[in-house]
Amino acid sequence: MHYTSWDRSDVDRPVLLAEGGPEVLARFDATSADVAGERWTLDFRPETGATATLLDAPVVTAAANFKKDKSIPVSVGSRSFVLVNESANNWIIDDENGNKVGQFSGGNNGVRKAILEFEGETDLPADVVVGLSWLTRLVLETRLSRSTMAVIATLALMSVVAILAFLI
Repeated sequence: MHYTSWDRSDVDRPVLLAEGGPEVLARFDATSADVAGERWTLDFRPETGATATLLDAPVVTAAANFKKDKSIPVSVGSRSFVLVNESANNWIIDDENGNKVGQFSGGNNGVRKAILEFEGETDLPADVVVGLSWLTRLVLETRLSRSTMAVIATLALMSVVAILAFLI
């Protein structure tokens, strides 16, 4: 597999696909994920991080402020990774040895599909692929809502200035 993507035909229950599909890697809802017959419990708070647990044992952890941090340390199973914001909407994923294992971007409709591209054919275990793909989606969605709020605030301010300029 070279990449993962998301099928969002059901917005409340996105499906993680191997490449463009049809192979399904996991099915998600707001609080859980079905991964290879196992049910992960999901907890995400944009300011403090994300955790996925299986039978009360952490499977995925990422303790960071998803809205602001440029580097997000991640633990998936026994592996460690770092999500690194290189520029604007472009991110890479480094492993514990500093080797690049993947990349993702919020540009060019990147948030819609939240594609995580791996460096060549990946040999990462399925739980690691699912965990990293979930975090990729969370990062992109959180950053999109942050930039959307900034655009709305800017437009509101510009509207007030335009009205004042017209009245004066």
